[in-house]
Amino acid sequence: MRPLPRLCPLVLPVTLLALSGARSVAAGEVIDEILIHANSRVVTKSMWDSRVEQTLKDTPTADPAKLEAIRKGALEELVNEALLEDRARDLDLVTTDSEIEEQIKRLKEQNNVSTDADFGRALAASGLTIDRLRDQLRRTLTLQRVVGREVQSKVDLTDDALRAIYEREKETWRVPEKAHLAEILISPDGGGTDERRAKEASDLVKKGTKFEAVVAQYSDGATKDRGGDLGIVTRGDLAPEIDKAVFSLPVGGVTDPIPTRFGWHIVKVLEKIPVTYKPFSEVKADLLKREQETQFQKKLAEYLDKLKTDAVIKVSAEAAPYYTPPVPLAVPSPTPAPSAEKKTKNG
Repeated sequence: MRPLPRLCPLVLPVTLLALSGARSVAAGEVIDEILIHANSRVVTKSMWDSRVEQTLKDTPTADPAKLEAIRKGALEELVNEALLEDRARDLDLVTTDSEIEEQIKRLKEQNNVSTDADFGRALAASGLTIDRLRDQLRRTLTLQRVVGREVQSKVDLTDDALRAIYEREKETWRVPEKAHLAEILISPDGGGTDERRAKEASDLVKKGTKFEAVVAQYSDGATKDRGGDLGIVTRGDLAPEIDKAVFSLPVGGVTDPIPTRFGWHIVKVLEKIPVTYKPFSEVKADLLKREQETQFQKKLAEYLDKLKTDAVIKVSAEAAPYYTPPVPLAVPSPTPAPSAEKKTKNG
């Protein structure tokens, strides 16, 4: 029986809880070294070490800089969880036993475990017991409730909001100008006759000879058998010198012979398709998916910063290098009242 995976992906789309979470201190309880007090919660040395250890199991590294980043990130997570648990208490949000059992049932199904004995062995291989699993699920689901109520509910993903984003970023959905082209290609021969042949072909077109007839007589290109038809091309896909000439011509226009390393090109514009934009209906799903993640993460970060700003947080000397306090919100200075002298002058 293989170990069970970590539980975080089953709940929130953000890492909020691993095998241990911040907890309150019961009277007379023997605890290890306290690193951070966050309101009524504490983060201990063993909790920090456990989170770092679990992260290193998931993403092993021996790089000192990455190790420091992992330690910093683990402490940040634990502080966030402490504040969210404290907020859950304020909001009187709880997770019921039946909800926990439903999650355990889902875990069993996802891991193809049919018996309690097999499930217990899988938990043991992950360093868990059924009681620890229930505690973890209770904390995780409770934190999910806090975030759902305080953050997710404020993410505006209505059609009106998405359409406003679409209009603001319309250039993102730009479809470049296109053109339907035909060409006469005179391959280089090294003797100079290619340039002469290109001029002859160009002169015939200018005198009114059908383009297809000149293609049949002069072109060396792979498109000769279909009248030189190149199909539809997007602006920017051709060689720069051809691209510039073609997209400056009207429909029906023909370029002068244009030299490239492939030979001489005489190109006719059969049709032009102007710049368009993908319609909102076509991009809405992609926009929604992107905004669900970006808006949620932005609002979650703002919410956590506010919790930290409003909280009483005390950090030990050992943890201080790894904890970044929130940036205080700038309070605008009051506008000074006009002086008595100015009032007199103005009066």
